[in-house]
Amino acid sequence: MDFLRKKRQQSGEPSKRSAVRDRRDSAQSTDQGKSVLWHKALLLVGFSLVLGVLVTPHYIILPANFQIGDVADHDIKAAHDFLVTDEAATQRKREEAAQESLTVYDLDTQTVENLRQRLESVFTPLRALFHQPAETGAAVKGSRTKGLSGIHKSGKELALEKRKDFETQLGINISDTDYTILVKEKFDPRIESSIIELIESVLAGGVVGNKSFLLSQMQKGIMLRSVQSGEESRVVDLLRFLSVEDARRQIRLRAASILEEDNRRVRTAIVHLAQALLPPNVTLNRNETELRRQKAVEAVKPVFFQVKKGEMIVREGQRVGQEQILKLQMQAQGKVERGAIFTMLGIALMGGLLLLLAVHVAERYVRQFPTKVKDLLFFAVVLTILLILAKLSVGVADAIHSAFAFISQEAIFYMLPMAAGAMLVTIFFGPTIAIIFSFILALLAALILDRQINLLFYFLIGSLVAVQGVVVCRDRSTPLRAGLTVGLTNAVVILFITFAYQSLFTTQTGVSLIFGIVGGVLAGVVTTGLGPLAEIGFGYTTDVKLLELASMDQPLLRELMVQVPGTYHHSIVVGNLVEAAAKSIGANSLLARVAAYYHDIGKIKKPLYFVENQVGGENKHERLAPSMSSLILISHVKDGVDLAKNYRLGEGIQDIIQQHHGTSLITFFYQKAIDVQGKLKNSKGGDIPPVSEQDYRYPGPKPQTKEAGLVLLADAVEAASRTLADPTAARIQGLVQKIVNRIFSDGQLDECELTLKDLHEIAKSFIQILMGISHQRIEYPEPAAKGSEGKARANGDPGQRQAKRDRNGSREDKDEGEEDLKRLGML
Repeated sequence: MDFLRKKRQQSGEPSKRSAVRDRRDSAQSTDQGKSVLWHKALLLVGFSLVLGVLVTPHYIILPANFQIGDVADHDIKAAHDFLVTDEAATQRKREEAAQESLTVYDLDTQTVENLRQRLESVFTPLRALFHQPAETGAAVKGSRTKGLSGIHKSGKELALEKRKDFETQLGINISDTDYTILVKEKFDPRIESSIIELIESVLAGGVVGNKSFLLSQMQKGIMLRSVQSGEESRVVDLLRFLSVEDARRQIRLRAASILEEDNRRVRTAIVHLAQALLPPNVTLNRNETELRRQKAVEAVKPVFFQVKKGEMIVREGQRVGQEQILKLQMQAQGKVERGAIFTMLGIALMGGLLLLLAVHVAERYVRQFPTKVKDLLFFAVVLTILLILAKLSVGVADAIHSAFAFISQEAIFYMLPMAAGAMLVTIFFGPTIAIIFSFILALLAALILDRQINLLFYFLIGSLVAVQGVVVCRDRSTPLRAGLTVGLTNAVVILFITFAYQSLFTTQTGVSLIFGIVGGVLAGVVTTGLGPLAEIGFGYTTDVKLLELASMDQPLLRELMVQVPGTYHHSIVVGNLVEAAAKSIGANSLLARVAAYYHDIGKIKKPLYFVENQVGGENKHERLAPSMSSLILISHVKDGVDLAKNYRLGEGIQDIIQQHHGTSLITFFYQKAIDVQGKLKNSKGGDIPPVSEQDYRYPGPKPQTKEAGLVLLADAVEAASRTLADPTAARIQGLVQKIVNRIFSDGQLDECELTLKDLHEIAKSFIQILMGISHQRIEYPEPAAKGSEGKARANGDPGQRQAKRDRNGSREDKDEGEEDLKRLGML
């Protein structure tokens, strides 16, 4: 806090103004950041929607709308493989399933027990009538026997009277003879047990009510289910079951062996009762049978037949029938169940997520990845153009294949110039960004073209070869040569694909090879045509453009050479310095050299205010206040940026012009301002605000790239080297190291990618170039007159003595040079 308070006291009012300016700049920077974020978000949303429309299959977006009986106005082919439900086959299969479903019969194992209980409930009361005292008629008949009091009835009479109740409870009709026998035998329990025994012997094999229907299931059998336990078993031998009539005959036959023959009439009555009481214990369960049959029908899966891609669905002029309508509907439906809108939105969301993650990861881990909205827009435009071209090629391929069967649809896709995208990105942003771009482009293009994995590899390999072909692009014909290489590579990839899936020696293979080569050449042609348009539209600077700008026929360089020859010569030397240094550290030597040619073009507007142009004239700064002089020097940066924009030099050169002084201090005029302030304070006294160092610094920003840092270093070193009166190797080396160390210590290289190792290589390159420029030549003696030849020998060579004095230099010249250097802010 004490340090900050002390700084505020020293800075005074200028410090407050700087703080206000910093807050204003910070607020503007925040607003700009929000604006850039919104622009990126809008670009992502827009491109994602475009991607959703392009990747969504066309048969989902535009399904054919026909009614039965309509006449097709064009041929319609299957756009992809799909399945169509075979209704007739499905119906047949369902009928077969229904027929094969087993009929369910219920087996009641409690039939005999239930019958025994019924007989017991009827026989027991009737037997009791024969073992109780006789009752009066009034007691028996009730009100009906009134008046007959005193008459007693026997058990036999009472039993005969209960015949109707007997028949009702058992549910049978019994003859008079049989009932009389039962009464005579007093409903003997043996009769009851004999009836049960006969019925039980017959029911053991199973008795069914409708034997004819049962026999109709002879081929497949039945499902016999126990009513009590629920256990099921399939029965195939249906002849073992007896009908009711057969069972009754069996009762009559078995009675002879089971019953005693003492009383034939009693045995006959027992047989008649058993036949009458015989119930079927195997019954048809219609509800369960129908339920199982319905489940079997529902379990049958639809039968499909496949329609292959390219198969003709309906021809032009043909009447559309039910089958064609079904095929068109199935094609439009595909695997999409929620409609075209949801499909497009889903694809757009997935594509947007893919691009968002790709850009995010690239921004974090790829140093050179561009993050400006303009650059992202360029990527989106190139992707959109190429993907639209791929989308249109689908319809074109169908039409050409219909007209010329020997030209496959894949052959048309092989002709797409997808490698042009990789070439353009490589030319403008370098190979690293182009490789990432190539992967995304190949993936999206393959999705559009029916998700063919072969095309993914085809486009990707071609793009990677294209990247290699235009890494160094110094003339307009480079993309054409790279395109030819891509075409030959395409042919090799096509051969590999054909070898894997088809026969090599076919007409279609030959056509595909030709189209693949044409596709590579087209990529080179497209790149050559779109390159200059992209340079103009997005303000990019390519190596070709840089070579054009390096020509001395450029109007701006000619004006610099004519109006400010000192600055022009300085810029040429700086260009030589940065070119050699850039090659030594792997930077862009061409960009560095051309930017050095133009870095001081702002001096054209006020050339006489810069020392290199003051040849034998007055120094205009002597009549100006230090603050005004510093403003003039600082203004040449802004003037240079404006000229670069007007002459469309490109963003790369504009940035280097703006950054070539960084935020360095103009030491000469800053020190001069401090001296002036001291004199004023001594002469007038009072409170005089201190000089703000910020007012004497260039506005920056500091160099952001290696090339900008090289220009800053070379600019300072070249200007300082002119102050050396005797530029020996040691002095040049000391000067270069001093300048480089000072700039490094001042923090001007903090924001660029120059390392200490790079600075060492840069200094070595500067020293070599400066030694070559400042080398000494031997002064050749002029012919002397005969009379003066001896004098010359006696006194020595005056020319050599003069050269020696020049090499040592004068202290006055050296001080003057250092003063000029300080005036420029170099020392």
